Amino acid sequence: MPPTGRRRSTRDRPAKAPLSERAVVDAALEILRSQGLSAVSMRRVAAALDTGPASLYVYVPHREGLLRAMQDRVFAQVGLETAVDAARWRVQLHALLDRMRDTLAAHPGIALTAIAEPPTSEAALRLLENLLGILLAGGLAPQDAAWAADTLATLVNHAAIEADARDGGHPDRAVGLRRHFAAQSPDRFPLVTAHAAQLVSGDPDERFHVAVDAVVDGMLARTARR
Repeated sequence: MPPTGRRRSTRDRPAKAPLSERAVVDAALEILRSQGLSAVSMRRVAAALDTGPASLYVYVPHREGLLRAMQDRVFAQVGLETAVDAARWRVQLHALLDRMRDTLAAHPGIALTAIAEPPTSEAALRLLENLLGILLAGGLAPQDAAWAADTLATLVNHAAIEADARDGGHPDRAVGLRRHFAAQSPDRFPLVTAHAAQLVSGDPDERFHVAVDAVVDGMLARTARR
């Protein structure tokens, strides 16, 4: 051990892992998971990597660039439907969208960035290509498939945001909401009070699948009218 009072040599300290874009994004995602999207900043990421903020600009140009790199990493984790099958296209559609929603929900805040800044990275384009292929295999006209893809992406983002909100919310939220609806004046809100149970029925997966099918069935009907 060095004598008391002697400054420890830098050669005695553990070597820091070399900086890279991967290391920067890894650190940013860890902050996202533990502290939330608002906590992700160049300064905090630099502190997590035991370096200065200026060192990060070699790998990401600014916070917006960091968020895009985080988006890309998250979207790259979503498994694709590798063999689109016209006989199973709806099952494949639900499977792909479920994976997209679950992956976004596992990284709270990324769905919000995707709404504010639609992702255009290589990973996002692969997902869009896969989604369009499934919708076209299902018989949608190209324009209807394109609009359906956009609407479904919005559904996925909002479902992921809702999943994050539920994780931090009260488990009996639906029960409380149903009671609130049922307790309203039947003279002022006859339909809300009469259908309070239906308004809150279904678990999150069921409600999500119903919304997906509603979009797809509507677009299929639109295609058939042409």
